[in-house]
Amino acid sequence: MEYTLNRQSICASEIIFDGCQEQPIDLDFSLPDYCPDIQRILKCQVCPRITSRSIIGDHLEIEGSAAIKVIYLDSGGGCIRCCENVKPFSASIPLKKQADNAVIFTSSRVEYINCRATSPRRLDIHGAFSICAKVAEKVNNEFVSNIEGEDIQQKQQQIPASQVTSIAQQQFSVSEVLEISDSKPPANNIIRSGATATISDYKVVSGKLIVKGEVSVKLLYAPESDDMLPEAMEYVIPYSQMVDGDGLEEGNLCDVSVNVLSNDLQIKSDSSGENTLFEAEVRLAANLMAYEDTEIAIVTDAYSTQYELETQVQSKPVFRLIEMTNDSVTQKNSFDIGEGGITKVIDVWNEISSVSAEEEENQIRFTGKLNLCILALNAQEKPFYFERVVDFTGSHEWRKKEGGVFCAPRVEISNISFRITGGTGIEIKTELKLTAAVFQSSSHRMIAGANADETKTRKKDNSAALTIYFADAGENLWDIARRYCTSVSAIQKENELEEDFAENRGMLLIPM
Repeated sequence: MEYTLNRQSICASEIIFDGCQEQPIDLDFSLPDYCPDIQRILKCQVCPRITSRSIIGDHLEIEGSAAIKVIYLDSGGGCIRCCENVKPFSASIPLKKQADNAVIFTSSRVEYINCRATSPRRLDIHGAFSICAKVAEKVNNEFVSNIEGEDIQQKQQQIPASQVTSIAQQQFSVSEVLEISDSKPPANNIIRSGATATISDYKVVSGKLIVKGEVSVKLLYAPESDDMLPEAMEYVIPYSQMVDGDGLEEGNLCDVSVNVLSNDLQIKSDSSGENTLFEAEVRLAANLMAYEDTEIAIVTDAYSTQYELETQVQSKPVFRLIEMTNDSVTQKNSFDIGEGGITKVIDVWNEISSVSAEEEENQIRFTGKLNLCILALNAQEKPFYFERVVDFTGSHEWRKKEGGVFCAPRVEISNISFRITGGTGIEIKTELKLTAAVFQSSSHRMIAGANADETKTRKKDNSAALTIYFADAGENLWDIARRYCTSVSAIQKENELEEDFAENRGMLLIPM
């Protein structure tokens, strides 16, 4: 006998791909004619830029370019220079299935880079960077919530869960003409630049997400005069962007992030012909994952009062978004530069950051790494470069809840400041913003299918209307009802019980 299985569906996010593909860098090139000879290399940087992403069949296709910048001292040893080589790349990543309505989240990270000058005008560069992607799609997960049949007895459970209402990403650009302040000299070329995006506010209006924030653009440029040191500048560009979120509703708990895909800075002349302007275009991606609280009804056990019942059982994880954390952490690190000393800091920045999180008693503990980079002058007024990878920690107050807890943390560097200590040391203060969507995961055993063999009837004692059973205190009525081919409600009614267990050791009347 086959039964009608009523199912409840819940919308979830299926991750079709979550990983990285490494891209090698192997370059052997000569300096352009306009670049002076190399005396010493200070720093080699890789800046990957993703220009297009698309899903074709069951593959994710990504294209972009990587700008390899070499910061060096020229033949005189006192002037900081920069040369750049741009290398295109493409990646074809297999997905576990074809995705028709998936959302693609991408980022990049530098693995390593080695650079050496084989001559005053020739560079040999080897390294690698990774293109990381997450491809997510909305899917319906189904659960058996009820089994229809006069002979069927079933145990049901309500489980709190979160369902995905919307997955979306919107790419957009912000453009601005930035002015060099009157106290700074005109620019000759840009040595280094970087951009970070922060969110100040977001709200849901009529199925759309409006997100507002700022883009911080930091750059180091070389003045037109070789006698002058590079100048560091910082600008803030506000943005406001609307993201279409199919299924998004007010009251949803939203995981929103905005990340920088690329930033392009060009020197521009003002009305007098001087290079006192920068034309900036920063390409951004606003990412949205929206959830709403719900309950799932599942059947955890079932039996037939007439036939031998065969059930198919499975264990399924159920996820619930508990909280969106947002914490600020201040990290201080002191470094001893050594005998060369330090008299002036030209620029300080962070190049790579990573973070992970795990639950500890009464807190979620964040741990990660930063790569702090310093361009400065030593005691002889000569430029030098110094970098260190440092650890950071942070915590979020957390009262332990039942079930496993996991989260996907993010780290953003909101500000970096410094002070020189004693002429040979430097203290760097880094302000970090740690965010995470915290989920509770629980695994549940549930019925996935049921059918009865009508040739195998269950043996029942029909010689009496009631059977006397002596129960132990706390014994489960479900097990007793199954044994005697009756129902829990019938036992409760006959014995005037409210609970689903025997409260005291003693006699129970079992309706037959």
